[in-house]
Amino acid sequence: MAEDHYSSASSAAPSAAATAAAAAAAAVGSSVIPIVNKLQDIFAQLGSSSTIDLPQVAVVGSQSSGKSSVLEALVGRDFLPRGSDICTRRPLVLQLVHQPRRPTDAEADEWGEFLHLSGRRFYDFREIRREIQVGTPFPHRRVR
Repeated sequence: MAEDHYSSASSAAPSAAATAAAAAAAAVGSSVIPIVNKLQDIFAQLGSSSTIDLPQVAVVGSQSSGKSSVLEALVGRDFLPRGSDICTRRPLVLQLVHQPRRPTDAEADEWGEFLHLSGRRFYDFREIRREIQVGTPFPHRRVR
């Protein structure tokens, strides 16, 4: 199964733990992401020989424990499939990249990309959700 870089369908009611986890992730995301963006800007100005080890997060847990909610809170967008059964049944690798805004940019500020669709950008996050669903094996089959 290929890993994708990222690069609301019907929503099941989140558990209290999932809601708390998402709130905590949103707080971390809103405070850490601007700092990381600033560091990326500084290192970009220093040249390509300078590197920075960016933070990495792995989200693991049992079914319906709020993993997708945590990822969405960190990204700040709703883009993952939702439902009462297992919806995100594949590994996802999300890479957030800060792109300094240029006044001449005609494209949207945020987009997603998938490794298996080289060069294609998704600006509509509902399309990102659909692409994840298309690549999810047995999307309507219950796991027992």
